[in-house]
Amino acid sequence: MRPLLALAAATLAVAAFLPHQAQDVVVHAECAGAKLGAHSVEPDTVMVAQGSDVDWELDESSTATDLTVQPKQLGHWPYGNNAHFRGGHGHAHRAHAGGNSMNQHAAGTYPYSIQLSCPDGHGGSTSVEIDPTIIVHGG
Repeated sequence: MRPLLALAAATLAVAAFLPHQAQDVVVHAECAGAKLGAHSVEPDTVMVAQGSDVDWELDESSTATDLTVQPKQLGHWPYGNNAHFRGGHGHAHRAHAGGNSMNQHAAGTYPYSIQLSCPDGHGGSTSVEIDPTIIVHGG
């Protein structure tokens, strides 16, 4: 099956003046058959300090079954080795980006995608995409 593309706006900014802390990003995604219905990424702008963790998780009411956070452009990503982060419902199954894997001099805008799996209604699933952005200040 062809993936369905849906667009949503979100940003992540990394700034040297913020204290190191983990930032949670909650993704809500309702599937309607093999299509993506209502969806959101909260907060849509994330500000973290260099070296801070970012955790993406599906909220418990999402009907999407899992998510993968990945760079849209290989070689242009604030995390080492073009890292992909996989997760599911709730904080215990979050997609965790450890601050210790962030590139030391990351700065700029980083488009990324959140790939979601939606049940297709026939025992399988299809992939859908939300298309936010990370903005890194400093580095």
